[in-house]
Amino acid sequence: MPARQRRQIRAILSLALLAVAALFALPVDNGLHLQIATSASANLFDEPQFAVHLGRNHLRISGSTVSDEHEADLLQLAEERFAGAMIETDFRKAVILSPDWETLSIRLLYLVAATESAQAVLDSNGIEIRGVSRDEPDYERRRQFLRDATGANRTLVSDMISVDSNVSFDALCRRNFDNFASEPIQFRQSGTGIRESSQPLLDRVAEFAYDCDRSRIAVIGHSDATGSADGNLQISRARAAAVAAALQLRGVARDRLIVEGRGATQPIASNDTVAGRERNRRIEFELR
Repeated sequence: MPARQRRQIRAILSLALLAVAALFALPVDNGLHLQIATSASANLFDEPQFAVHLGRNHLRISGSTVSDEHEADLLQLAEERFAGAMIETDFRKAVILSPDWETLSIRLLYLVAATESAQAVLDSNGIEIRGVSRDEPDYERRRQFLRDATGANRTLVSDMISVDSNVSFDALCRRNFDNFASEPIQFRQSGTGIRESSQPLLDRVAEFAYDCDRSRIAVIGHSDATGSADGNLQISRARAAAVAAALQLRGVARDRLIVEGRGATQPIASNDTVAGRERNRRIEFELR
């Protein structure tokens, strides 16, 4: 299971535990900022972690914090650097944090402000950030600012795509999508079970959907020619629905997914061989 998915599952379990214990605070929404406060006890069950997710006009900051003052500083920085964005926070005060945690989390948020879209995580092992930036020199200056505060016991992994400021964000998304959209997701014969080898592609599609949140994605199911035309149409749509459900579990909103089934009408290989039929049992994606 990918580390990103494990983090999502831990977050869901923590929130469920809080709900059972009835430990929650009412959200406050002033039109730009939605703050969700949770109990410090949540961190008794989670390793310390701080995460920042930036999409178009939406910023989410979550995880372990040191104090009310620390949270106030993060929010002030977010409101200054991400003007006009919907800011969502989910802070949990930790019992034990390293002395540099406050500095690292603030500098990480400052680094994310130099990107168009990013996902960043700080934990006890290090910092990882990936995304898209239009100003490489500014990003590098801020990355070094963060690097200066990172001790020898932590790693800093940066995977940033630098793009020409004249290229539209939508064009960048389509270019990125075209890099993997031709890779088919494959299924077991006569079923809707997704082969394990296709799970990494689902992760990549979900990450693409997060980065390019103005796009809708068509999930198109195909079958081999075994069975009746009606049966093949039904199973191809069921497979597309299974993939859409898997993407939803990875955080993709349902209203951004279009589910279609095309049966055996568009083969990419011969249906006369086992290998050909396996290739035809697939899912393809279209950006709309």
